Amino acid sequence: MRRIFPIFVLFLAGCPAKTERAAAPPPAEAVDWAAAFEHEVRFDAAKSALVVDVKVAPGFHAYTVGETTGRPLELSVDDPWKLGDVAYPKGTEKNLPIGKSVIVEGAAQIVGPVSAEAPPGTIRGKLAYQVCTDDGCDRPRKAAFEVKAE
Repeated sequence: MRRIFPIFVLFLAGCPAKTERAAAPPPAEAVDWAAAFEHEVRFDAAKSALVVDVKVAPGFHAYTVGETTGRPLELSVDDPWKLGDVAYPKGTEKNLPIGKSVIVEGAAQIVGPVSAEAPPGTIRGKLAYQVCTDDGCDRPRKAAFEVKAE
């Protein structure tokens, strides 16, 4: 027992005194991803096309065609409708260490020609998108839509 006691005393002597822990920094303000991206889908009879008006809030961006790191804008329609060559916004290209990024900021428009053998009165589909800031991204989302083709 005599040998254990001196080791225990040395152990206690080496322990620093109890100190106050620094207060944790306050949590960063939560990002309102829902408010960062708005879109409206309409049918343009003159063009026989779906037109999607997109608004990306200041400080945020969405991705478009050519993007390799995030989920680009993607318009799709349900049968019996068929989608032609969709015109997506051009965006601004940035070459990053992790890949090519093509971003859309502010207002943009997607135009997708549609056709069907026997057109029904309603077009159903989805718009896929991902919204980010320079510091982080929301999860990729798909917004369903339903538009009268008149």
